[in-house]
Amino acid sequence: MKQNNRDCKIVQDLLPNYIENLTDEVTNEFIEEHIAKCPECAQVLKDMNGEIKLEQINQDKEIKYLKAIRRRVKRTIAIVSLLIIIIATCVVGYVYNKSQIQVNNYTFLRASYVVENQEGTKDGNLYGTLIAVIDENGICKSVRGVEEGYKEGSLQEQMKLIGRYADFYTNVMIINNELHYNTNIWNGLTKEELKKYWDENYTIDKLEEI
Repeated sequence: MKQNNRDCKIVQDLLPNYIENLTDEVTNEFIEEHIAKCPECAQVLKDMNGEIKLEQINQDKEIKYLKAIRRRVKRTIAIVSLLIIIIATCVVGYVYNKSQIQVNNYTFLRASYVVENQEGTKDGNLYGTLIAVIDENGICKSVRGVEEGYKEGSLQEQMKLIGRYADFYTNVMIINNELHYNTNIWNGLTKEELKKYWDENYTIDKLEEI
């Protein structure tokens, strides 16, 4: 780009003082910006034994360019990071809401029962709880069972016994002297069919939907 002749004359008049560091900071900035764009004035500076100054101007120009690139890179990284956070938040929120919707569509049927005169128990009675997961169509999906009241040796034996039937019982474990397990033997029954079965085959102490 062709520079304004008036600016060139001003800059060239100031160059001797500039080389001797006699110009102030504002003037230096004006001269250096002009020199960076004007090959003619840059050559005049060089001819006036101002190679060092010219080199410094070129270095400053390069440094400013690199700083500008670095600022752009930092800004880009910040924008990308923000977008990633927003997307991750949206995904987590969607998954959470989806899981909440699925859980809220389920109901739970809980039955508490007592089996009297049961061998291997502390007081002759076995106390059990069955919790069934019922889907939105009223169908049993799984049942979690908890039994308590066993003597310690009998508790271990009972865990081993039902653990043999892996087709029907899973996640068999002892927690706080209670036997816990999952069972699929009632999967597929309707809620009403399950209520009837439990009522006919267990001494139900309490049956409720939760």
